[in-house]
Amino acid sequence: MGPPRRGYVRAVRDVPLSTASGFGVGLSGLGFVGIGLWARREVARTLAQERITGIPDGKPVTSGAAARQLADVIRLNTLEAAGGRTYAETDPYVGAAGGGTSDAALALKDERTGAPVEHPEHALWVQSTTLQTALTQAYVASRLAELTVALGAALAVVGVGLVAAGSRRRRALIGGGGSTPWPPVR
Repeated sequence: MGPPRRGYVRAVRDVPLSTASGFGVGLSGLGFVGIGLWARREVARTLAQERITGIPDGKPVTSGAAARQLADVIRLNTLEAAGGRTYAETDPYVGAAGGGTSDAALALKDERTGAPVEHPEHALWVQSTTLQTALTQAYVASRLAELTVALGAALAVVGVGLVAAGSRRRRALIGGGGSTPWPPVR
């Protein structure tokens, strides 16, 4: 019986490395799952803290999907209130002759401050866009949290597969679980 061949020794030495890699990948995956679940809970907690309720049903908005639906409803209501004009189509100031204007020099001036008077539809669009943006951010955050959970689950499965492959390779190399790796099983 001579000494073990060089390739065999290297294969046996690499088995713990692949098993350790599997544990590392699997634990990283579980960490991603935990972070994703925490982020999803944080989105729901933050939305609940703001006490936002849905327009048609009055139910609390506590999920990203509900936030997205509310943002869509706010946009439709704003379009309706602005006569179908978008933010870009709405003049920022009330004109001196009535109607709207984009020229501050031609705008009606506030008696107290002398500043141009903001068009009410423009102010409505600014507030609406702000609310839509905040709600859409909650939706995106919840979707990213779900993606993180899915990625973590996939990494955990890959880690389990690597550990199983390393364990199977080790058993094959050492002949079914014996403590002596020589002679190699062919």
